Amino acid sequence: MNFRFSVPVLTLAIMFTANAYALQDCSQGENDTEVLNCSSSNKAEAEAALNKEYANAKKRIEQIFANEPVVKKEYMNTFVEAQRAWLKFRDLQCSLKAHPATKGTNLRLDFTNECVTQFDTERTKTLQEMPYEQ
Repeated sequence: MNFRFSVPVLTLAIMFTANAYALQDCSQGENDTEVLNCSSSNKAEAEAALNKEYANAKKRIEQIFANEPVVKKEYMNTFVEAQRAWLKFRDLQCSLKAHPATKGTNLRLDFTNECVTQFDTERTKTLQEMPYEQ
């Protein structure tokens, strides 16, 4: 590879992977263990981002409804209940997605990890919009 070409490509690659959390392309793994380690790492990053945004959303709800305790309590209760229901849905949906793979295999764990990562990433974006505009 030409040095002139490789530096700009490397620079662009670094720019695009420098997100708040950068998920890896696990399909590039050399073997099952590498792919599983990659998907596990992606899942952990997505879970951390989800948990952080959940806490941030709760803080925003507390602040926005600080002068309306009844409304705040009602909104917060609904928010927490919705998150618990969403977690149950996510886990069941990911169980369905991973079901074709044999229990206890790296493939099943990988399918589950990828599914959870996808759902968590989408939910994190949703939580960033909360509380919804009044």
